[in-house]
Amino acid sequence: MNIFQNLSDLFFPRLCLSCGRSLSKGEKFICTFCLADFPMSNNAYQAKDKLLCTFEENIKLETVYSLFYYNKYSRYRELIRAIKYHSNGELATYLGSMLGEYIKEECSADALVPIPLHPRKERERGFNQSLQIALGLSKVLNIPILDRLIFRSKYTISQTGLSTEERRKNVENAFYIKDPEQAKGLHLLIIDDVITTGATIHACVKQMSEIKNIRFSLSCLARAY
Repeated sequence: MNIFQNLSDLFFPRLCLSCGRSLSKGEKFICTFCLADFPMSNNAYQAKDKLLCTFEENIKLETVYSLFYYNKYSRYRELIRAIKYHSNGELATYLGSMLGEYIKEECSADALVPIPLHPRKERERGFNQSLQIALGLSKVLNIPILDRLIFRSKYTISQTGLSTEERRKNVENAFYIKDPEQAKGLHLLIIDDVITTGATIHACVKQMSEIKNIRFSLSCLARAY
């Protein structure tokens, strides 16, 4: 197996998805240099950030978790692009595991709920990136995934390039609950790949807030600065 791997690396070198350097033995997706400089987010600060203030008072939000900060100039933005536009579901799970390791000492959620994609969008992409992230989180946190709780009924255009108000209108009434009893009384960790304005996760949580005695925390791989 090592011989075949070495031949594969010779003709098809594995590259760091952040900076483009060749990966060494033992490195996966991200080189040691980029990991050393990884822009980890400050979750202690984010627990009181302005995103939580955008939700209605009756929605019990605990905190916001994320793995790293990024902006359009950051090379780490390429990690999100690799997941969303180059069908790298394995990378999503890998980063989900990193997020799990980062928050496992403080996360008290009972279940994970990945933001759903519309079936058409999922067919186009080949997978739901939020579910792939949840798989990595679940493995580390040992928390079940409720991926049949909320569904997306509205096929929406990409949020990229839209204003905050346009994003909110784009996802308005886009979600519905199928079996609310399975989440009654639970603390749910809602999972998305990126949170920018929070429009998608806001619409999703608002729909789920109708479930009795429910609490929420939010999580994502990346937050915009």
